[in-house]
Amino acid sequence: MLSPRIETDRLVLRRYKESDLDAIYEIITDDRLSKYIKFPNLTKEEELERIKQWIADADESKYERWVIEIKETGEIAGNIDVNTVVKKHNYCNVGYTIRYNYWGNGYAAEALKAVSEHLLNNRGYYLVECCCNELNRQSYRVMEKAGFKKDGYIANRRLNDDGTYTGVVYYSKGK
Repeated sequence: MLSPRIETDRLVLRRYKESDLDAIYEIITDDRLSKYIKFPNLTKEEELERIKQWIADADESKYERWVIEIKETGEIAGNIDVNTVVKKHNYCNVGYTIRYNYWGNGYAAEALKAVSEHLLNNRGYYLVECCCNELNRQSYRVMEKAGFKKDGYIANRRLNDDGTYTGVVYYSKGK
């Protein structure tokens, strides 16, 4: 089964449900987050259709996806997904977003550590990588706390909302 339920001390990582729409839509429409990540410009109805498709494809897609839920309250703190799979070289790329109100609580690092361990130990990937906009220094700390090491930097890879470009920093974690 893809995207199995994963529990950590404080979090439950689980598959999407249609009732997650409001929290997920808040993420993709939050300007404070979109300065670091390009989100699709979707209506709430289009986002619901996308979530329904993820639910329907959950056991067939190679792109595993989890909602990050706070165990104690049941609130949705964010999401974490496998974005890319490079089968030929046996690695994948993981991305995560945390709702702005939940920044600074360590939820992203806790989720990333759990998901990367699942992907390395249960899915058999040789390597899990992450990358982020060079301006998103908080994300560097998340990856480092989760046991990832910096691999490199590529300049001018991300188009910003203001038409400028910024670089991307790459991190990875292997067996």
